[in-house]
Amino acid sequence: MKVVNISGGLGNQMFQYAFAISLKCKLQENVLIDIHHFKGYNLHNGFEINKIFSHASLPIAQKEEIKKVSRYIPNYKLSRIVRKLFHVKSTEFIASYNYKYLPEVYTISGDCYFEGYWQSYYYFKDIKKELIAVFEFPIENDYNKKIRIDIEQNISVGVHVRRGDYIGNTTLGNICNLDYYKRALDVLLKNKKNYVFYIFSNDIYWCSQNILPMLNGYRVVIVDGNVGGESFYDMYLMTKCNYLIIANSSFSWWGAFLNPSSHLVIAPKGWSSYWKQEDIEIYDPKWVII
Repeated sequence: MKVVNISGGLGNQMFQYAFAISLKCKLQENVLIDIHHFKGYNLHNGFEINKIFSHASLPIAQKEEIKKVSRYIPNYKLSRIVRKLFHVKSTEFIASYNYKYLPEVYTISGDCYFEGYWQSYYYFKDIKKELIAVFEFPIENDYNKKIRIDIEQNISVGVHVRRGDYIGNTTLGNICNLDYYKRALDVLLKNKKNYVFYIFSNDIYWCSQNILPMLNGYRVVIVDGNVGGESFYDMYLMTKCNYLIIANSSFSWWGAFLNPSSHLVIAPKGWSSYWKQEDIEIYDPKWVII
C-alpha cells in the first residue's frame, strides 16, 4: 500500500494527485491519498480535486491505514510541528526537492507514505493522456462558454499573472515581474499575428496598469468572472488557448500541461529563487524558457 499526502491549493493538489497516479501506473499497486491535513488549512478553497474532477477516483486513506505507514495528523498546523519534532519513519518518503525528478520513488517496495510536491515534468510525461482524462473539467457555465468560444475563434494567447497571495510570500522567493512579461511578449509579437489576448490574474488592477499598455493595438479580454470555488475555470480556459505565457505558478503550469494543442508555451526561468536552476525540472522541454 502506498499513501500520498495532498495539501495546498488546486495546482499543488493536482501535482500530488498526479504523482499518486504515476505511482499506481508504474508500480501496479494500490495507492491512496491522505487529505486529512486540510483541517485547519485556511488558504485557497480546501480539497478541490473531487469537487471539480468527476473522474478522480483514488481512494482516501482512513485513519488506521495512515497509521500503518506514517503518523495520523488530522490538522495542517499540527503536521508542521510533528515533522519538526519527530524523525522520519522507515515507511515514509519525505521529498527534499520540490522540482527535481526522484526516480528512486519507483523502486520502493512495501508500504510507504509519500510527502512532497512532486513538481517535475518527468513524473508525468509518460501518462499525459491519462492525466488529461482524469483532470477533465466539468461542463462550463454560460460565462465561460462564451469566452471559450471566443478563444477558439481567434489566435488566442492566454497570459497568467499570479500576484495577490504571491506578494510577500517568503516561501516562494520569486515572482514574475513586468520585465518577464515584456520579454515574453517580445518573443510572441515578433511573429506579427492578429492575436487576441486573454488575461487571467488575481490582480486585475495591476494587469490593467502594467500589462495592457504593452498590448496597445491588440484586442484584450480580461477574464475576471471566475472567483472562489469557480477559479478553476481560468485553468480550463488556459487549456483552450493557442499560445500561453504562464507565471511560476502550479495553477498555470497545469493550464499549459493539459492543453492538448498549444503552439507555444513561454515560462519563466528561475521558477523559485530558493532552488538552483539545475534542480528545477518542472518544465516541458518543448516550452520556451526566458
